Amino acid sequence: MRQTSTSRAFAGALSTVQLVLVLAYAYGAVAYLTTDALYFPEQSPPGWSWPAVLATALGLPLAVLCLALAAGAWRSPEVRSAPRVRVALAATSVATLLALLVMATPPGWELFDWYVS
Repeated sequence: MRQTSTSRAFAGALSTVQLVLVLAYAYGAVAYLTTDALYFPEQSPPGWSWPAVLATALGLPLAVLCLALAAGAWRSPEVRSAPRVRVALAATSVATLLALLVMATPPGWELFDWYVS
């Protein structure tokens, strides 16, 4: 039986997806925080914030999926033998975990409600 291993290219792509997710979510948080809260009930997300809308709406399941795939990639000997890929995967996984923790708190729910409703 042949053992399969996660390639460096897959781990690099996974790191890129996680980085884009975290940056889009952070962008959405900044857009939300800089919008005039006085008009919050009447205001909807600005049109230029569509990456944040997607990251907020799809971020939670995508972050969980990315972290599950990253955990599997960490076990790959090919990824462990490549220091740059290993560091990139670790850094983006930690950032994704922090974003996931924010998504699962009341401020994250408020952000979700503002963008998705």
